[in-house]
Amino acid sequence: MEVRIVAPLTVKPEFVEEVTQTLLTIVAASREELGCLQYDLHREIGSSNSFIFYERWRSEEAVAQHENTEHFKHFVSQLEGNLEKIEIKKMKVLA
Repeated sequence: MEVRIVAPLTVKPEFVEEVTQTLLTIVAASREELGCLQYDLHREIGSSNSFIFYERWRSEEAVAQHENTEHFKHFVSQLEGNLEKIEIKKMKVLA
């Protein structure tokens, strides 16, 4: 079953430039994974520190594999202390 993820995050203003580069790096690496169907990063219009990831994965197993990759673990460690908030919502298509 395909899994979709929406992950809004707000970066502390003093870390926007640094974190933006980190976000772009995870996009490129994640798109190379076999289970990845889509991995997009959005920036909210009118807000330089508000981002949203939209992801589509082939299965829960593909998500689990993604979360265990070295690039994902490195990504998480680089965000530590630099965010005001993050929320991760895993979804399946209903209709």
